[in-house]
Amino acid sequence: MAIVNNGTKNSLSSNELPSGYTRPTVTEISDFQYSRTIHLNVLKSTVETATGSSTMDAIINDATIGITKQITDILAADYLATATVTAYADLVGLTHNLSSINGSGDYLKNTAISYVCTVNLFVKAI
Repeated sequence: MAIVNNGTKNSLSSNELPSGYTRPTVTEISDFQYSRTIHLNVLKSTVETATGSSTMDAIINDATIGITKQITDILAADYLATATVTAYADLVGLTHNLSSINGSGDYLKNTAISYVCTVNLFVKAI
């Protein structure tokens, strides 16, 4: 009995992906029993790098705040460790938390910039 996160698939459109980025390979669950859409925040300052492809990889795989880590934490909170749970996530949208870039919004204030990730979560529990 265990909780297994198969990882995070990246289904963003090709024009949203940086040059040199390779989508991760994830084992999908065709007979999932539960799915939901969630929005996860990933702090830009934690995952940003000099290259877009490395930043995109970190958004998904960062060990402290990446999507896969957050999904693993959600699964651990939602299910008993004695259950047999298999899950994967699918990144379907990526934006940021600044509603507008103007003088009256958060753009010029001390709001931490985060990537806002729209993720579909698929779970099979036995």
